[in-house]
Amino acid sequence: MQGQPRLKCAMHDDLSPLLNSLNDAQRQAVAAPLGRQLVLAGAGSGKTRVLVHRIAWLVAVEHASLHSVLSVTFTNKAAGEMRSRVLKLLGRQPNARGYLPFVGTFHSICVRWLRRDGERIGLPSNFTIFDSADSQAAIKQAMRTVGIDAKQITPGAIGGMISSAKNELIDSKAYAKIAHGQGQEAAAKVYPVYQRLLREAGGLDFDDLIMQTVKLMEDQEVLKRYQTQLRYIMVDEYQDTNHAQYKLVKLLAAAHRNICVVGDDW
Repeated sequence: MQGQPRLKCAMHDDLSPLLNSLNDAQRQAVAAPLGRQLVLAGAGSGKTRVLVHRIAWLVAVEHASLHSVLSVTFTNKAAGEMRSRVLKLLGRQPNARGYLPFVGTFHSICVRWLRRDGERIGLPSNFTIFDSADSQAAIKQAMRTVGIDAKQITPGAIGGMISSAKNELIDSKAYAKIAHGQGQEAAAKVYPVYQRLLREAGGLDFDDLIMQTVKLMEDQEVLKRYQTQLRYIMVDEYQDTNHAQYKLVKLLAAAHRNICVVGDDW
């Protein structure tokens, strides 16, 4: 963990469930003052546990609203466990509806925001989400449209290059300008056609969910609304975030700068 934050109220009886089961380093991370915090530790050292106890600490000690905490992780299972563990620490029913509405995966939270506000950037509120099979089918169709032989370069390779571009927030026009080599040049031809097929179907692929949410947050009115509500931001498995996810978190955290990220230092 970077820095040595002071322990606050660590011996308070009411806070014992939040701290007693933790080791010294974990307690320091959980009870750190508000602000920016990076927690680095190896596999199996209790990083997610720190995040769970930190959320409960914010609610119990810093008087944070459960609706003001954004905590993102990478699987629905991990998000569900995080919600249940936080509510248990706080003595609330794990299945209580309306609690911790912004604890989830990057993708699930972005879907909610895009359905609510996506019309501001030209997205229908009832957009469909293309899974991997749907995306591959659309890539193949786009390749046929531009005359690229799947025997020379596979749809999977093309899809991978387009996915990487989206994760770097590079749209099809920008990608065409930087494409280098036979593979990228082929992907640059497919990319805009693939996007047109998605648009005509009223669909987004998984990478679009993050990329389009970043675009949505360029609307200052929307960004301010979410910044005002989400005062505390947590990121699990921070080492796995891509550029688009990092940019989204950075935008949301810019107003209050209360952000805690945990990751593997390997």
